[in-house]
Amino acid sequence: MTKSSNTKHRYTEIDIARGIGIICVVMGHAIKQTEVSAVWIRILTYVIYSFHMPLFFCLSGFVSYRILTMDRQQRKSYIADRACRLLIPYFVIGFIYIPVKLKLSDAAVKPFTAADIPKLLIGENPDVSLWFLYILFMIELICVLVINTYNFRSIWYGSFFLSVAVYWSNMDIRILKYLFFFLGGIWMRLKFEDCRKEGIEDVMGGQMLLAFLALVTDIAAITFLYKTTITITFMLTSLCGIYIVIWIASRLVYNVDGEKVEPGRTGRMLLMLGLYSMDVYILHEPIMTVLKLILWNRLGLNYILCTWVIFFIALYLPVPVSKYIIRRSRVLRLLLFGERNK
Repeated sequence: MTKSSNTKHRYTEIDIARGIGIICVVMGHAIKQTEVSAVWIRILTYVIYSFHMPLFFCLSGFVSYRILTMDRQQRKSYIADRACRLLIPYFVIGFIYIPVKLKLSDAAVKPFTAADIPKLLIGENPDVSLWFLYILFMIELICVLVINTYNFRSIWYGSFFLSVAVYWSNMDIRILKYLFFFLGGIWMRLKFEDCRKEGIEDVMGGQMLLAFLALVTDIAAITFLYKTTITITFMLTSLCGIYIVIWIASRLVYNVDGEKVEPGRTGRMLLMLGLYSMDVYILHEPIMTVLKLILWNRLGLNYILCTWVIFFIALYLPVPVSKYIIRRSRVLRLLLFGERNK
């Protein structure tokens, strides 16, 4: 969801994968805007939440791979930049959201009280979707302080067992849960760079069988999870989901011969959403809150219609708002997106 300024080469398929991911995020939040419960809603929610946040941590790691080779001064500069990029919007929007959340607490699915305000300091934002920014910063801070080229693999392997333990025990320790996926993104970037050095552009090419097996495994795991609610299954669905999304994104960028081509209409739409994914992520929740109050609480629209309207508006409206309003103001760009430079 976030982009590193240290990245020299852009991988279009990663931006498209980010676009697929932000669609899942907005759809998942749109579904949860009401308390309506139905089997198809529960299944769709399971599918989306089985992989979409691990995907974003993986993609964030992908663009942060230069952490491995930074010297001490570069690491200090990197942390300062990431604190600005992630924590400024996290706290600014959180403080803006507090009075709104208190006012609308009675109409919320999860009420917000004054006792919840201090939780902003430990990653529980009144804008509940922004926990990602806080946890991502903490993970990047840990990696900058600890990770280097020599110990990367051993720490990555260790993070796998920590993640499994957290999933198995159903503990909500998000740093340990997602550290493995962030480091996995770094590992994936290293593989992509090795392939590029060997002249291989389409890294995911020729893997249709593996993608099919991942899809079958993913469906089986989600079905098992739905019937048993054993949370360790999320580890498997996350890995399969990440692989499938990146494989699909690659297929929109490369032809059957492995040559890079201009993405079609679907690819261009996903690419645009991927490039604006951070903007959509930050802006979509306030838009959803307003739409829910109007369409669901006041007008009482049909749930399915209400959900789809909220989804499409919250997905696409942030793009022009960001492009034509927020990004044209240096102050708004800093406060809402944490960007110091145009």
